[in-house]
Amino acid sequence: MANEKLTIRQMTMWFILYQLGSAFLVLPSNLASIAKQDAWIALCIVLVVQLGMVMLYGGIAKQLNGLPFEQYLQTLFGLRFGKLFLLLFTLMYPLLILSLVLRDLADYITTVILPETPMPVIFVLMLGAVIYVVYCGVSTIGRAAEVLFFLVMGLLALGYVPLIPKMSVNNLLPAFEFGWKPIVHASFTTIAFPYIESVLFLYFVAQMQKPEKWKRVVIKSSMISGFLFMCVTVIVIAVLSQGVVSTLNFSSYFAVRTISFSDFFERFEVGVSVIWFIAIFFRMSLLMHVSAIGLSTVFQLKDYRSLLIPIGLITYVMAGIVWPNTAVLFTTFRIWPFYAMIFGIICPILIWIAGHIKQSVSN
Repeated sequence: MANEKLTIRQMTMWFILYQLGSAFLVLPSNLASIAKQDAWIALCIVLVVQLGMVMLYGGIAKQLNGLPFEQYLQTLFGLRFGKLFLLLFTLMYPLLILSLVLRDLADYITTVILPETPMPVIFVLMLGAVIYVVYCGVSTIGRAAEVLFFLVMGLLALGYVPLIPKMSVNNLLPAFEFGWKPIVHASFTTIAFPYIESVLFLYFVAQMQKPEKWKRVVIKSSMISGFLFMCVTVIVIAVLSQGVVSTLNFSSYFAVRTISFSDFFERFEVGVSVIWFIAIFFRMSLLMHVSAIGLSTVFQLKDYRSLLIPIGLITYVMAGIVWPNTAVLFTTFRIWPFYAMIFGIICPILIWIAGHIKQSVSN
């Protein structure tokens, strides 16, 4: 499985679906609760900062010189410290995010769609699908992304373009009513979720057919997902108003429920759910793959697939206990940006500096 390669097209689509992931339904509400009607301005700041972060990650990608990221860490920091670094990074970031995403999916289904469904059933069904596709390999996931990406884009258009006639520009005005502070605050939380997670894309540099184009792929996927986020956020706030959006957990879902054309085209929120399920599936697939690759390298296993079921069981348990109630969830959202920046900014800076020092010493 080590010689599997992804095309630029497959990787771009997979990364876009990953970034849409959990954020698609909750991002407009999170932004509106902080930046009010200026939520879309916060997204502009996010994309500018993301470009800067991709430059940092691209610098690390150049240093890899054909080595997989997980092996490069051992070369850079030494065998023991490199393994310790990789172990802590894997357990505390991609594996934790995997558990949070699974719980988020279960909360959505039990709140909006199937309120009487037990969470463990949702956990098992989703984990089963994710474990299977990761077992099949990244090339299989890449081909699936190529097929399902256009379905997601089509459903997005069908779900949100009909809302455009209902938009009211007054709901987006006045701009900068509360100044820059809430806009910067909102952008700070959005950088941490989902864009700072782009550091995980470094695991795929060695699996690209053209590794030198990795940075371009990440920039392209970030810009496209950011544009989609901006369109959905502007439409949702312009239709519902920031006051309503900020009080809803899943405002993107709720907005589509207002569509009704002569009792013919309505109740399209099912389509929004399909978009989210597909995006969550690809998000969890990437997190599962990265976690398995990282841990298999630490424990010197020949095949990462032997860890998929154990990782699935750990995720199942963690998803059930990760937050016992809504109060803990809101506390987690406040803390998460600072936590995520340890792995998405501080760790990459340390890796980049260490790589430069090693290159200068060897030269």
